[in-house]
Amino acid sequence: MIELLYRKIFLLLVLILFSIGLMVPMIIIRKKGKDPHGTHEGYSILARLSSATIFIWIINILLFIFFYNLIELFWLFTFLSADIFIIIGMISITAGFIFEILGIQALGINFRIDLPKEETELIISGIYKLMRNPIAFGLYLIIIGTFLLIPNVLTLIITIANIVVFHVKVRDEEKFLLARFGKSYEEYQKKVGRYFPFVIK
Repeated sequence: MIELLYRKIFLLLVLILFSIGLMVPMIIIRKKGKDPHGTHEGYSILARLSSATIFIWIINILLFIFFYNLIELFWLFTFLSADIFIIIGMISITAGFIFEILGIQALGINFRIDLPKEETELIISGIYKLMRNPIAFGLYLIIIGTFLLIPNVLTLIITIANIVVFHVKVRDEEKFLLARFGKSYEEYQKKVGRYFPFVIK
């Protein structure tokens, strides 16, 4: 059986890499004279909760790493404690990071945490040829992988909350992009799926 310590070390690395992967692009964009945060305007109330749900996800991981006895208080899905599920969780998180990196790299200077205040380019190259929202898709994989490493009721609730909130955020972003880029984005939507290479009608 995979030791608890290894799961803790892996999740600590996840938090470190997640922080670096977010901070480095923001620093680069700020040096270029742009605002990497963007604006909440244009988002629905639910979509604005994305920062809060990610913060709760981080807190949950920190509780698991440093206060495991507290985490034990929540109902565990013991059947998910098998090594195979832990390995799938690690693979899911690793794949999620790959999608996140490819998405942020393709966006380059156009990357924003929220909606851009200024004019930006419509990026349809790189990973964006395969899916319209690789960063969100990568985040889903990371969040689901976390649940497989911390399989309890609390993590399940946090997982569902993050997926729902970020899906709403994605839909709001697509409305924004459609309004900003018009026909160009509409054609792109017809060719490339939201999370997959094919379009789901």
